[in-house]
Amino acid sequence: MEATVKKHLEGVRVIDLTAWLAGPFLSMQLAALGAEVIKIERPGSGDPTRASVPFAGPGGVGFGKKGPEDISLINLKRNRGKKGITLDMKRERGREIFRMLVARGDVVLENFAPGTMESFGFDYPALKAINPKIIFCSIAGYGQSGPYRDLSAFDLTIQATSGIMAVTGLPDGPPLRCGPWIGDLIPALYGLSGVMAALLSREKTGHGERIDISMQDCGFSMIMDEALDILVARGIPTRQGNKNPRAVPWSTFPTKDGNIAICAYTNDQWKIFLGAIQREDCLKDPRFKNLEDRLENAAQVETMVTEWSKNLSSQEAMRILREKKIPCDPVLEAKEVLEDPQLKSRGMIQELMHPLGVNTGVKAAGFPLRFSELPAEYPGPAPMLGQHNEEIYMGLLGFSREEMKQLEKEKII
Repeated sequence: MEATVKKHLEGVRVIDLTAWLAGPFLSMQLAALGAEVIKIERPGSGDPTRASVPFAGPGGVGFGKKGPEDISLINLKRNRGKKGITLDMKRERGREIFRMLVARGDVVLENFAPGTMESFGFDYPALKAINPKIIFCSIAGYGQSGPYRDLSAFDLTIQATSGIMAVTGLPDGPPLRCGPWIGDLIPALYGLSGVMAALLSREKTGHGERIDISMQDCGFSMIMDEALDILVARGIPTRQGNKNPRAVPWSTFPTKDGNIAICAYTNDQWKIFLGAIQREDCLKDPRFKNLEDRLENAAQVETMVTEWSKNLSSQEAMRILREKKIPCDPVLEAKEVLEDPQLKSRGMIQELMHPLGVNTGVKAAGFPLRFSELPAEYPGPAPMLGQHNEEIYMGLLGFSREEMKQLEKEKII
């Protein structure tokens, strides 16, 4: 019999109260690293994303539910590798059961509106009284303090208030949101680092930790790498499209059959680049001598590159530039990304499975970290609503079959 393969967070139990995206994306990463994630959902309805189209089930994928076994594709993607139970936290019996889970847990995750956990009687001091080693992580639009604390938030509003939209779009166009849901995803990844740091700290101190994550804080921390105050003071538009305010050529350029991204930053790269596109005549042009000169004359540089690239196919242009080690790549459309050989070779493009073992035929991203010793991957499909009630309530908490029936009758679970 083969020995069980160990994982990084084996033995860590996460009590997951989160819904939507930020929290579930965080707990999904913890599951990939080996934690046991117990996702708690409302009896009857569950995570609101369960109602999001399209759906997948034994009958295939569609925009209408064909039966109770159909699950939202969003839910299937965001909750891979978790154990699903139902529990009504608004009922005192439900809160009693939650206390039992906290006593046996290591991490509690929630992304309710601030004050909700307190209304249930589960602020950090209360959780700490139940389990002094508990790590309590909250993700909210604007965190647990400050003048915006009680405002509702979603990805779009966070991208708007964090400054992300201020730097996304064309200089003469309206602000745009970044395509991926980074208003949620960046806080989730900060949450992952916070939980990991707290687990490591607990090994040294024996104490748990309170982690307060503001989605706005997280988004703002990303855009401030751009030194916005300096750029604005110099009159540089903060929305640059695909351009880089500190380097040129650094953008996307048209070809006969698409677009390619080209990056040439240093003076040495610029000289090599001019040789590659057969424009050595520009080597002595004072407008392009140094990076500062090229930035002052960025429009002329970009016109020169466009005149060269538009007469070549993407593959022809990239072959010429790659021979000279100039960073460049094609701008892939979504369909092309799903067929990308690099992503496929690293196992990043995976089939999305239904909890009943059915292959949905839909692609999903794998876990992006590779370790040399212990594997990390999503351990299985997302659960059906309440799929693991018996395993958790009878196995972990020791409830009898009769108690389970009574909890179901009272709609506690």
